[in-house]
Amino acid sequence: MRSSGRAERPFGINIIGFVTGSFGLGVAARNTIRLLDAHGVPVALTDVDPGGSRQGHDTTFADRLVEGRNATPYPLTLFHMNPPNFAEKAWMFPAWTRNDRANACVPFWELPLLPESWVSVLDAMDIVLAPTCFVEDAVRAALPDALCIHYRQAAFVPDDVEPDRARWNIPADAVAFVSSFDASSDISRKNPEAVVRAFLKAFPGRYDVCLVLKVNSGADARVLFARHLTDLDALAASDPRIILVHETLSYRDILALYASCDVLVSLHRSEGLGLSLMEAMSYGKPVIATGWSGNMDFMTPENSCAVAYEFIPVVSEHPSYQATIVGNDVYWADPDEDAAAAHMLTLADDRELREAMGSRARQDMAELRATYERGEIICALERALAPDAPLWRDHARKRRALLKITHVSAYRRVRRFGGRLLRRIGLMKPVD
Repeated sequence: MRSSGRAERPFGINIIGFVTGSFGLGVAARNTIRLLDAHGVPVALTDVDPGGSRQGHDTTFADRLVEGRNATPYPLTLFHMNPPNFAEKAWMFPAWTRNDRANACVPFWELPLLPESWVSVLDAMDIVLAPTCFVEDAVRAALPDALCIHYRQAAFVPDDVEPDRARWNIPADAVAFVSSFDASSDISRKNPEAVVRAFLKAFPGRYDVCLVLKVNSGADARVLFARHLTDLDALAASDPRIILVHETLSYRDILALYASCDVLVSLHRSEGLGLSLMEAMSYGKPVIATGWSGNMDFMTPENSCAVAYEFIPVVSEHPSYQATIVGNDVYWADPDEDAAAAHMLTLADDRELREAMGSRARQDMAELRATYERGEIICALERALAPDAPLWRDHARKRRALLKITHVSAYRRVRRFGGRLLRRIGLMKPVD
């Protein structure tokens, strides 16, 4: 006899995530939607507000969004969001955790150990889709019995994007390096100041090069990382070769910026994936990047320059990477700025090497897209949801765990709201 939780209707997937967001998690969700569309898999799309005014910037699928119970008509619900986002939102949407649906999550995490808050949510999922080997290793270390499937990612970029150096005041005859970061994703992790220092070490007194820094920063991030952003502004003001781009750009314009430059540099301390690297490589640009974490799924000595590093403890002002969240024994990579400067100098002085490496990067990204488009992940999910599949043996327990998470989240929300209300009417003193 079948469990009441088993899938008994035609295969289809409910996608719940940042469908209209113009950042990495949103791009990944839209890639999944395109893949499922291409293979004729029915989908129901729910857009979630990530906060920070990051919703609504990509309307590709806006006319297909659904709400309420209609959000989950199919047997599998795929959360294209990270566990904290799920825990924060799910209590408001009962359709997200229906008993007769299997649940999966695509988490993007940047450290080798998962926080406990992530572990509890992922343990309550029937399936975890790991976007890189780096994330997969972290999931398997924390949850060795989880059904974890490697969901290799790819970058899909329009082929009609044109470079436009004049728009960003990039000299026509300069070798242009570009680095892009979102302050909301943690400046300490993205490490843009190291890119500036490496550039200055590589090119003292040279004016045939420039560095473009694309800065994304929501209001909260501008407050949290005010000192770092001020330092970057001061560095740019002191050197005419450094160009800071603060303006909000559409996804297409960001790609045009990459296409306008010669080399992308990322001296991150850790990446779950490294989407900007894949995007630049898709346009035939070599990248210089820290040789550790998710980006090593697609970086090779032939298509990029991996920067040497040493491990250091995680120290960050970002709430997601505080010791109270990630623990005291977690590490990430600190890239060697001298090694990065040497790579910059080599690529600036050797046009043939830049072009050969960029050509290989473009080819490798095209092959990665072709692999993604074959849809092997769809077959894996169909097998996982078969009526006699092992997934269903533990579905009831996971379902109970998922409901507990949503109930605890709702309780905490009510307590916070009640505390604010009592403080407002003077029945509770503010916490110092």
